[in-house]
Formats: sequence, structure tokens, C-alpha cells
Amino acid sequence: MFGAILPLIGVAADAIYLTTTKVFLRRYGKYTGREFLWFLFVAIVVVLAIIMPFVWHLPPWEEIKRTLPWLIGSVTLACVHNSLFYWGIEHEKIGDIEPLLLFGPLSGIVIASIFFPAERSYQVYIAIIIASLVLLWSQYKKHQVAFTDGWLAIFAYIIVSGLELVFLKKLLMVYDPLILYFIRCTLVLIGLTYIIRPRLSLLKTHHLPYLGFMGGLVVISVWASYTAYQLRGISETLFVFTLSPVLVYWLSAIFLKEKWQIRNIVAGIVVLGLVVWVSLLK
Repeated sequence: MFGAILPLIGVAADAIYLTTTKVFLRRYGKYTGREFLWFLFVAIVVVLAIIMPFVWHLPPWEEIKRTLPWLIGSVTLACVHNSLFYWGIEHEKIGDIEPLLLFGPLSGIVIASIFFPAERSYQVYIAIIIASLVLLWSQYKKHQVAFTDGWLAIFAYIIVSGLELVFLKKLLMVYDPLILYFIRCTLVLIGLTYIIRPRLSLLKTHHLPYLGFMGGLVVISVWASYTAYQLRGISETLFVFTLSPVLVYWLSAIFLKEKWQIRNIVAGIVVLGLVVWVSLLK
């Protein structure tokens, strides 16, 4: 039962985080996407550092040495795909790339299935294809798709982030989810500092509550996701995350007064039904 609830906790925290990000960037639009990413990682590392004294423990030294190449690979891929994502949204309207982002879970499931036979499930394949098509239908606009540099960057982000799941799966066989995320985020923050070189003068005191809240939500979402990867597998967990754009749309309509559309409502009901079906498979 706990394993079934975890992905729902993760997707709820993710949707609230994304909606809060919308509010933050609308109010404080001076940040570039990459600078926002850097400050968000700082917030995540601070939140995790507060938690660490209560949960810190490392696996045996032999296991650390054995999995070190996987950790280096995960950190490298995380630096790359985060940079690609925020570079992409700087060069493309978010509304134009939303349909492409809907295929992120599908990409992750396919990649996980290639490397891990236990992740293969025809029920999940059927559900993710139906969900992706329904979500694409709900977001489709005529004359929207153009193969720009921003679009290609987002496409590369989807593939690279899917590949990182292979490394994370290996690491989660050894590390506790929170410990792994703290180590990963700290190393990624060091790498992003070199890549992004943010303008620290952008940060104002009244930004801190937003960043702390968003950092906390990301930690909750990732902890729930990583733990669900261990208990239920990558494919089933990622499928639940197809609910994220649906929840973001609903939260935006309720709290940000964005316009309701019948296609989004229908898509939400269909995806929710599919998530319930897949969750009941185990």
C-alpha cells in the first residue's frame, strides 16, 4: 500500500512545485532559466543539509567504490539535462514545448525497459501510450511544431534524463534515496556553478520563502519517486507522473485563474483512470 501511495505523493509535490514556479517567475521575471535552476539547486541542497543529520549513513566503502562510476555518470547526465531543459525554455515558449514534454515519462519507461527486463510490462506500455496520446490531444494546437534549437534542446533533455534513470536505478540498490539525492544535488550544484555563473545580485530577501518552499517540494517529490523506484520500479512510478501536467493545469485554473478547457478536463479524467488501473496491477 505504501509503495502505491508514494508515486502519488511525488506527483502531487511535483505539480505544486511547478505551479509555484509559474507564480515565482511571473512575479520575478529577471531570472534567466539557468539562473533560476542554480538558485533552485541551492535551495534543494540547503533543505537536504538540514535533514541530513537525522538520516545520514553511507553504504560500505567497497560498495561506494564499486558504484562510483555510476554516481559520476548520474551527476554528469544531470548537469547536462538540467542545462538543456532551462536553455530550451529560454529559447522557446513553454506553451510550444509542452506537448513534447508530455512524452518524458514514455521515454523514461522505454529506456528503463531496454536495460532492466523487470521493468517490462505490456499493461504499462498500453497505458502510457494511451495517456501520452490523450495528453498530446489536449495540448495540440495547429501550426505549433517547429524544429527549432529550443525544441531540439528539450528533446535532448527528455532522452538524457531518461538515460540517467538507468544510473539512478543502479545507485538506489546501494544508497538510501535521501542520501543519494543529497550527494547528487551537491555535486550537480558544483558543476552548474561552473556552467551557469549566476548573477547573485538577483537574489532578494523576499525570494527566499519561495525558493525554500520550492526546494522542499522538490525534495519530497524526489524522495517519494526514488523510494517508489525501489519498491515498485521505474516504469510504474513514471507512469503515475503523467498526472503531473493534469494537476498543474487544474491548480493553474483554480489558483491562477487560467481558462478551463473541456479537452484538458477529459484528458485528466482519462489519465487518472489509467493511473488507478496501473496502480492496481500490484
